[in-house]
Amino acid sequence: MSIQYVDTDGDTWHHDPESDTYWNRYVSGEVTLDVLRASYGPLAVRDEETGRLVSEEEHRTETLLRRIIREELDRRFGTEDQ
Repeated sequence: MSIQYVDTDGDTWHHDPESDTYWNRYVSGEVTLDVLRASYGPLAVRDEETGRLVSEEEHRTETLLRRIIREELDRRFGTEDQ
């Protein structure tokens, strides 16, 4: 699942991985993430694990913590693939 951003008006922006741009149903064309932040920010992110909206900073922190925990568990106990 790709990251969904929500702007200050509550509109959801969807990622197009082919062009690495974002779109929504109200804006014609696609915009880069930098333009999206500058024009429609601050942005919230729909958390993939919980489905709730969090700030971009909180999302980065939670994603980093999840990755660190997952890597530490893999280091200590091995991965399921082994």
